[in-house]
Amino acid sequence: MRKVIALLLLTMCSIHQSCSSNDVDMEPGEGQEKLLFKDDFDSFNENVWTKEVHEPGWVNQELQAYDPAYVSVGTDEGKSVLILTAERKGNKIYSGRVNSQGKKNFKYGKIEASIKLPKTANGLWPAFWLMGDNDKQWPECGEIDIMEIGERNGIATGTTETYVNTAIHYGTDMEAGHRQEFYAANVANNLQDGKYHTYSLDWNENSLTVSVDGIKFYSFDISKVSGRHEYFQDNCYILFNLAVGGAFTGITDINEITALKDGEKVHMYIDWVKIY
Repeated sequence: MRKVIALLLLTMCSIHQSCSSNDVDMEPGEGQEKLLFKDDFDSFNENVWTKEVHEPGWVNQELQAYDPAYVSVGTDEGKSVLILTAERKGNKIYSGRVNSQGKKNFKYGKIEASIKLPKTANGLWPAFWLMGDNDKQWPECGEIDIMEIGERNGIATGTTETYVNTAIHYGTDMEAGHRQEFYAANVANNLQDGKYHTYSLDWNENSLTVSVDGIKFYSFDISKVSGRHEYFQDNCYILFNLAVGGAFTGITDINEITALKDGEKVHMYIDWVKIY
């Protein structure tokens, strides 16, 4: 009976992934959400996550090389967490990025993650986001940026610790057909205060609503009349990364990176991620 219930829940919510040790079956009470997946990062689950490898400048004029050695599971505040580390070694920077492409994806519902961010000023660019898990090229596949922080306007105004971006990317091709919509604003609390904060996305057929620490931040209209609808109706996979420099930060010269000194390491910690 347990397997039947789990299969029904997965089918109803379009989670196209067989149960792993991190999947959770719950019979919710009235008003409660159905928790379908949770990773507490007690270990690095290769059935869910892939460590990426990329050279500097691969996208967005970013300065770091992504190296699996900079992705680990460790302990922070007595909790087992996923750690993405960025390190500068002379004129080279290394960092970590993971995704769940082809392993764990979902359509509609809610996703949230508890994240402790490093001090980003100036030059760090941590992100929690989604991409369409389909056979389409970017941006036609659809991209949902739940949380990005470290953007150039936050640097210019001295508000990098509270200035958050959320965005969607879509369109027919990566040149003239690329469409981007974003929202950026300061939130009430310092998100780089050495504490964990929760970033979430509520996704249905008509809207994408981002919240920070349970407070609504912004909602994108993806209804059929919006012109965006078709790009956000496929299953999406999850990404976490800690970029350094690039177009988002407005810093493409390694010597202008002040958040990461030569020989220094900084960390982005993910305590858990959940899908409802």
